[in-house]
Amino acid sequence: MTTRPSTGTNPGTGLATGTTGSERRPGDAADVARIAVQAASLVPGVSVVRPAAVRLDDRSVGLDLHLITWYGHSVPTIAETVRAVVADRVTAQTGLTVAVVTVTVDDLLVPGVDGPGAGTAAPEDG
Repeated sequence: MTTRPSTGTNPGTGLATGTTGSERRPGDAADVARIAVQAASLVPGVSVVRPAAVRLDDRSVGLDLHLITWYGHSVPTIAETVRAVVADRVTAQTGLTVAVVTVTVDDLLVPGVDGPGAGTAAPEDG
């Protein structure tokens, strides 16, 4: 297969200019967000992960993630672990340098009170 040389990237897409969609590099914003969410979901204590922002340039990426975690887990430890795991996984799978991973904890679920869903209270028994 013959590919045309890249002349840069289309801003905000991570797609190299001069290539077709089938030739895109594994580092567009959607790919990076997917990798980050999957990696953060592996951290013990993390219940829900939502990507808030992915900022890409030619060689680096910045990420903002929003989490929901469970009571009883150390929030600072979870945030630091998520930062490290996400940075390692994104770099390994895309070759991009991760400049920053900003983690925001939006909610804290209490076992026996909150359901396993997106931070909503479980129905009370009668």
